[in-house]
Amino acid sequence: MPNNYQPDQISLSRDPNLDNFIFDPGSHTNAHNTPIGRGIYELLTSRLGVAVLMGAVIAAPSRPPVIATEPFVLRHVGTSGFTDEMKKYAGRLVRYIIEHLGGRWVRRGVKVTVASAYGSGSIYTFR
Repeated sequence: MPNNYQPDQISLSRDPNLDNFIFDPGSHTNAHNTPIGRGIYELLTSRLGVAVLMGAVIAAPSRPPVIATEPFVLRHVGTSGFTDEMKKYAGRLVRYIIEHLGGRWVRRGVKVTVASAYGSGSIYTFR
């Protein structure tokens, strides 16, 4: 993340496009109910999080968008946001957000080809 970028209260506020957003953490309920999980949820459902996810899907539809959130998650919750449990939780949350915004899931298991805490992820489209 650029050193000079500091998310403010407006960018970290809940995105208005998620007013009626309902998230079911399913088997990730334990992760969702931790302080780290709540921090990831807060970030990804914020104006900043939604903008990052939408931008990633639109700009690079053949790459998992969860990768674009990494620097923001790191700054928001620290390295604890990248345990296997939290990465799976974040992946489920990303899918719910993108589908709520009108996107659709394309496939899973797409290899990440840049330096990342993630080895693979799902890709989505807005078409």
